[in-house]
Amino acid sequence: MSCLLDQIAAIGNTTEVVQWLCPHLTPSGSQGSPSIGSTSSQLTASEWNEEWEDWGDMDPGGGPKPEGGDNSTATHSSSSPQPETSWLAECYIAASPTSDLMAVGFKNRLAILSRRWESYAEEENKMRLVVTWRGTVGYGASDEINAILCLPLLSQKQSSTGGPDWTCVIVGFTSGYVAMYTECGLVLLSQIFEEGPVLSLKCRTMTDGSRAVLSQDTSEELIILYPRSITTIDGFSLFQTLRGCRNQVAKAAASGGENVSVPPLGYKKWGLVDQGMVMDCAGPGVTPPYLYDHLAQTSLAKGFNHMVSSGVPASSLLLTVGRIPFIGFLYAQEGSAPPFVADVALLYASKLKDALVSAASGWLFGRGKNREAEKSKEKPKIEPATPLPYKWSVPDKRRTGLSLSLAPGRRLAAVTDDFGRVTLIDVQRGVALRMWKGYRDADCGWLEVEGEWGGMKRQVAFLLIYAPRRGLLEVWTPQQGPRVAAFNVPKHARLLYTPHTLLGVNSVRGVRCKVFPVLFVTPDGQISEVIVPFHMALGGKTSKRARDLHLLKTLKSHLRNNNEEEVLKTVSEIKTSGVRKQAVQALILSQHLTSSLLQGLLDIFLPVYCPGAEEEKDGVQSQDHESRLLGQQLLRLKQLLQLYMVLVELHTSREASPDPDDETLVLQLARLLVLTPAETKAFLSTFEHYANSKTTNSKKVRFSDSSVNFSIGSFIRCWDVTVGSLVKDLANKTLPVNMKEDIQQEKRLRLGEFLYGWAWHSESMKKFSQAIEESGSNLESLLHVALHHWSLCCSPDTVSALHLGTIFYCLSTLAGEKVLCDISQLSPWWSSVRDKLVASTQPYQAYIASLLCRGVHANLEARLHSTVTENALHFKKDIIQTNAEDDTDHKYLSLNDWEGLSMEMVEWNLVIGQLECLLPLNQFLSLVPENGPQRQPKLEVSVKDLLDKGKGYVAELVANWFIGSGMDHECVVQLVRKQDELRRLEKEALEKMDDDSGQTDQMEVTSDSVPNDLKQIDGKIAEFLKNVSKKFPNSVAADSVLTNMSWELVAAWNKARDDTNLISQAVKLVGSIRNSHIRHGVSLMLWETWVSQFVQLTTSLMDKVGRIPKDRLCRRDLGLGEHNLAPVLQAVLTLLEQIMEANVVCEVEKPLVIPADSFWSGQEGSPALVELTVMQKMTCYDLVYQHYQLVSVLYLVTQHGLKSVRPLTYFDGKDRSVLFKPLTTSWTIGGHTDPTVIKARLALLCRVITAAVSSLPDTTEYNQGDSLSIRQAIDLGRAWGTSLDVLHRHHICELYTSGLDKLAEEELPTISDATLLGSQLVLIAGQRLNYQLENSPRTAHHLALTSPTITEWIKSCDAGSLRCPAAPLGSTVTLLTHALSLLPEDAQEHKMATALYDTLTAFVKDQSNADK
Repeated sequence: MSCLLDQIAAIGNTTEVVQWLCPHLTPSGSQGSPSIGSTSSQLTASEWNEEWEDWGDMDPGGGPKPEGGDNSTATHSSSSPQPETSWLAECYIAASPTSDLMAVGFKNRLAILSRRWESYAEEENKMRLVVTWRGTVGYGASDEINAILCLPLLSQKQSSTGGPDWTCVIVGFTSGYVAMYTECGLVLLSQIFEEGPVLSLKCRTMTDGSRAVLSQDTSEELIILYPRSITTIDGFSLFQTLRGCRNQVAKAAASGGENVSVPPLGYKKWGLVDQGMVMDCAGPGVTPPYLYDHLAQTSLAKGFNHMVSSGVPASSLLLTVGRIPFIGFLYAQEGSAPPFVADVALLYASKLKDALVSAASGWLFGRGKNREAEKSKEKPKIEPATPLPYKWSVPDKRRTGLSLSLAPGRRLAAVTDDFGRVTLIDVQRGVALRMWKGYRDADCGWLEVEGEWGGMKRQVAFLLIYAPRRGLLEVWTPQQGPRVAAFNVPKHARLLYTPHTLLGVNSVRGVRCKVFPVLFVTPDGQISEVIVPFHMALGGKTSKRARDLHLLKTLKSHLRNNNEEEVLKTVSEIKTSGVRKQAVQALILSQHLTSSLLQGLLDIFLPVYCPGAEEEKDGVQSQDHESRLLGQQLLRLKQLLQLYMVLVELHTSREASPDPDDETLVLQLARLLVLTPAETKAFLSTFEHYANSKTTNSKKVRFSDSSVNFSIGSFIRCWDVTVGSLVKDLANKTLPVNMKEDIQQEKRLRLGEFLYGWAWHSESMKKFSQAIEESGSNLESLLHVALHHWSLCCSPDTVSALHLGTIFYCLSTLAGEKVLCDISQLSPWWSSVRDKLVASTQPYQAYIASLLCRGVHANLEARLHSTVTENALHFKKDIIQTNAEDDTDHKYLSLNDWEGLSMEMVEWNLVIGQLECLLPLNQFLSLVPENGPQRQPKLEVSVKDLLDKGKGYVAELVANWFIGSGMDHECVVQLVRKQDELRRLEKEALEKMDDDSGQTDQMEVTSDSVPNDLKQIDGKIAEFLKNVSKKFPNSVAADSVLTNMSWELVAAWNKARDDTNLISQAVKLVGSIRNSHIRHGVSLMLWETWVSQFVQLTTSLMDKVGRIPKDRLCRRDLGLGEHNLAPVLQAVLTLLEQIMEANVVCEVEKPLVIPADSFWSGQEGSPALVELTVMQKMTCYDLVYQHYQLVSVLYLVTQHGLKSVRPLTYFDGKDRSVLFKPLTTSWTIGGHTDPTVIKARLALLCRVITAAVSSLPDTTEYNQGDSLSIRQAIDLGRAWGTSLDVLHRHHICELYTSGLDKLAEEELPTISDATLLGSQLVLIAGQRLNYQLENSPRTAHHLALTSPTITEWIKSCDAGSLRCPAAPLGSTVTLLTHALSLLPEDAQEHKMATALYDTLTAFVKDQSNADK
């Protein structure tokens, strides 16, 4: 049962193969091989309890004695075999380790069988080996096949998955030739190494994962055994040669040629010294050097006085079996006998010499044909072998070794002999470890199995022995273990052992390929593999744990196949408690667990570990600790299974739920809530108001109508059934079962749906209450799951609220003493519930649940103190039974009219009040503007969040909602200001109105006071915001909301500084704040928190590079692009202006006292942001103005792209020392300024004015006015104490230079030094006239009109400095008019201006005459 003999393939048309190979075995057509699938080849494993104690009944030859033999072998020891069944014993057979090719040879006939997939209607798809080539082979009339080897070659293609590229068939003949064929029978190469039959062909390849003794040896080698020598061929050279030959054969076939030049193989040849007869050999490979053994052997061989070298030479081990010696060990020292490369060269030289001599003789004497005939008769040259004596041996003169099978790990080897014995040899030590008798003509093989034991991966080698005379195939643990399995098989089969894998593995690492080292072939052609599980090495057939571990693996396999019957059968066969516990755990973790399967498991194990009452005392006490733990685990599984079945029944019940509008349900809910029917109806009316405003981001989960899809396995895995401690008190026969705490969110939701998602009806609560009580489930965990399910999976209505309330009452009643406590204490039961309610992000569901919990606790308290009213006395009966009588005449009490007499009721009233305040806020945050962009912010709120995050959290949430909704900020400002106005009007109306009618009229007026522009946004926003303001009036005040919005926008800008619109909008919102103290505080906090650091970095960077930084530097150091720097600095300037403005106003305005909302009464927490703004210290106006000057310089430089500008050079040492200090630092502007700084400031301002004028359009109208930059430059000059007359003159000159004469005329009244300005204007007029004369088509005529006194001066005026030299002549005449008015008459410039005026007047008249 443990080991398997699994059929993997079959030889197709065995009869035809046998008839062609061995025609003497089928003399007539009526005799053929057995058909495939006959009963003679049925493979069955022996049972575990099979006795095999007949060692003494065997004779020395291994055959059974005539009397008293083994029963299992007596049935097969009848007459001699049929001829058609003995063909396997007469043929040479070799199979590829990949089982895709097989070669069969008999005498000179060779058949190659390849893998084909065939399908039969009556059978499953199976692999067939069919004949793909057959023919006669050999190198002489009497040459016959004597050895065959199938050697697959690894594919070196990139897309290969590790499979073989092709398989080479190597055949050894009696003539000594070794030929290598392709899969289709083409000869690749052939070579003779010695005259004599080839006795054996074996190959050593590298295998991955094998823990070999010779682990350092990764070489590959082909070993050819002759009677007197052993020839070895290096695997790498053989691999390359075979690939090259195959390619040449393919090219020759494609081109139609036949000649293929094949070089001879390089090889090593070792001569066997003192060998009587050799039958088989193997090559374990290079042995690791051992210094002690080397010294000891050298001393024994050469004497005590001989000098011994300390260097241990590496040597390659060869094993031979035969006669004299029985087993021989040969060590070939590495490097002592290199391949015959020199001989190969000599061979080529001799061939060349023979060819030259042959050609010359044929030409001279005409004897070429005879030479060729003689050459064809010559035998190939055979190189002599290098003698290799035996280092030691296992001598036995009478015994002859027949075959040698080397284990995969190369540690062990199995040798068969002519006495019917199988000997186990230690390859490294050279000693016999074990011997089996009674195996005449046996075939041996090794199977290496990998497994895990003790936390480590291990490999175990099993020895397979096929005894053909007994018809047994046995599996042994080789060194000391027993036989682990035996199979009854046909007598005339073959066990094919292929120790090698793919050739070329050492050149390609990491190759894994499925191989079959052992194949069992029956006479009818069936091919099977032997499967031995790893655990068979752990113990013998009496090892219960090893057997149970195997059964556990079988159990898991059956679980994967969903075979319930086999699972229960396997479970019943497990005997040890530890493995039974693992089996139970495997069933729990399986995805294929069903209720019937779990019930079957309990039926098997419960009678063993939990006996009946009469046996319990003796049975349980006699069990060990582990068994008692398993018994209690089974009891918990039984309890959970019963609960699961009840819940499935409730889900599948056909009884309809009651109508939510039924008046009886309202009365029952009123009793549950301990409210009057009127109050209950008012409470139910809120369902429609709040339930219809669900948000897009609310985490509502909907499952299918059938919640029975929650499997029993998923249900069981939610509970902790494996507890490490025993429950000693089992009086009530119910064990406590705790729910796991690490259940995933989705699974917890599905569990809640399964526990409480059934339809509420009359009998449902009875069954549910009884099932919960009998299950032993943790009631507190069930209560928390009910709250979780209610908050995320239920839509509030009358039935769902009543359903939840009855569940609360049921669980609380079952909890008993855990719920109620002294009136001065808090119940731990309800404390955890309140913690979850205040942390819930679904306030409305939490509000309903809190009302239900308060009502349940009030009823339980009333029952405890025997002061219950009639509805409280009969509450449980009315809750469980819906067919109660109408109780409309009963007197209903209301908890709203009570004063909390216990700490528990006080806490519930507080939580309900907090949740009630949270409802309008959650409704507002759930709204999406209809006309705004559909960007719904994921804003969730809970009472815990409000209490933990302080008094400003409501304002922060509202501000974030406005920002995320995408509403225009101007509309937001109008909306919040209007809400303030409405609250002020309502407050005044409530103070003035004394009667209800007046109050109603006033409320109607205020409700209609919503402005039309806000109605265009969304009609619900103003309404919901108004509801929020009733609960949190101070938090949603206009200044509070705008303060938080500006703060959040700047915080967002600091994370994405390229979005300059964020900081611009934030500064605008700061300007919209009406209270100067709040505006001053928030502006200061924005500067100190984020803006100051940015300005400091910008100043440092610009002062370092002396210009606007490149985009790469800006993004690296500042986090924004080069072109976004100017808008940010402009917003910073506005921010500093607001600080200075608020600073002045705050001196006359009273400080603001901001009260907290009633929600936080008695609560301590962090202050709101608006409170922090009021608490800020007053700033120093001079220091703020100093920073304003610095930012102005930065802005002007970035706005106009000025170069060679270092901002800090415009401030002296005193001014620099206070930069970027807190703005509240006391400091006064004044003192002497360095003349160098003054000069630099003046030059900067003039450059700014020049750049600003240059940016004005050429067609500026008269009323456009100066640019903003010019005004900022003049204001900055005024602050620095620079002469404004210089700036104005420069401004006027730049305007005239640019051709903006009208704008320049507006600035003329600002000049105090008229004479200097007049001189500059005369120069500009001269430059214009020079340009006119040089570009006029009537230059000569105009020169004639020019006054001689100014001709030379005009020529010296360069018009290249004018940006608009082609000004109209009339404008220039006007310019001279202003210049004459500014110059004194006795000045030299006045005379020049007069001459220019006369000349230009003449030009104007001449031009007018020419136009006429």
